[in-house]
Amino acid sequence: MRNSKKLNDGCIKIFHFLRLLYEERAYYKDVIEIFKDEIDEKSANSIQVTLNKYINALKVFGIRIEKVKNKYRMFNSFYTLQLTLGDLKSISMLISAAKGLPNESLKNTVEEFKRMIELRMNAEDKASLDMLSSSADYKISFYYSDIRQQTEKCEELCRENRLLDLIYRKNNQEVRCTCIAQEVFYDSKNVYLRVHDSVKRQTLEIPINSILNISWRPNIVNNVELNTTVVYKLKDRLAKIYRLKENEHSQGYDADGNLVVVNRNEPFEKLLSRLMKYSTSCELISPKYLREDMLKLITDTISNYDNCL
Repeated sequence: MRNSKKLNDGCIKIFHFLRLLYEERAYYKDVIEIFKDEIDEKSANSIQVTLNKYINALKVFGIRIEKVKNKYRMFNSFYTLQLTLGDLKSISMLISAAKGLPNESLKNTVEEFKRMIELRMNAEDKASLDMLSSSADYKISFYYSDIRQQTEKCEELCRENRLLDLIYRKNNQEVRCTCIAQEVFYDSKNVYLRVHDSVKRQTLEIPINSILNISWRPNIVNNVELNTTVVYKLKDRLAKIYRLKENEHSQGYDADGNLVVVNRNEPFEKLLSRLMKYSTSCELISPKYLREDMLKLITDTISNYDNCL
């Protein structure tokens, strides 16, 4: 029974160690904490002897573990993925594609994906992937790479919180706005600059390739100026089933049972279009100028059917 308990304790310690290795958090001090009850503090060699015992046990199962600076790293896993040549080519293309992306966080995500996949590859597949990657000639043309310089500049302006004078093209017309850059974001085809229009007090999402000119002023903008708050209420059944968006919170129900919603920083064009879908179950309360814009949108929509009346 005593040996069985000792074996169970040892297995639990190995599982804790493996979890840290898989999560890339196997720092030396944390690993020592797992095995501290087996370490004889009076012996200088006790720490290394204890760690080697468990690391060697994992080596028996084919797991290679090495200490890199102050952290242990695992270089292959308990199990291997069964990958076809097509799988390896797809992974190789993804890795090649990531090199053309201007967004560093996306590059890092793909790099982490590559590392986690390689951790679960056998030696033959790793060699094949290395060969495919080194000889890759996919001739992939990236739209993002054409505006890399503009994208990097916009990301810099977002960090600086400066007041900008921006000119961009919309519906074949030049539009000017004074704004604060908030965020650069991507979809499958475009890169956008999200800005807060200081004059119209609304959030805009502008394709970076449509920006004609950006100039910036020396003054830094207070964060209070960046908030755009819209209040609307939902009625009838929609008030009961509506799910708040990420940028919304509720002030609860009013005396008539309507759900009062507070929305922040959703582009007005998108917001009004969304609220139109709710038909008579929605009423925009404030700000007043946006309520007037909503009324104009409704009136313009009705005018499409004038000939039917």
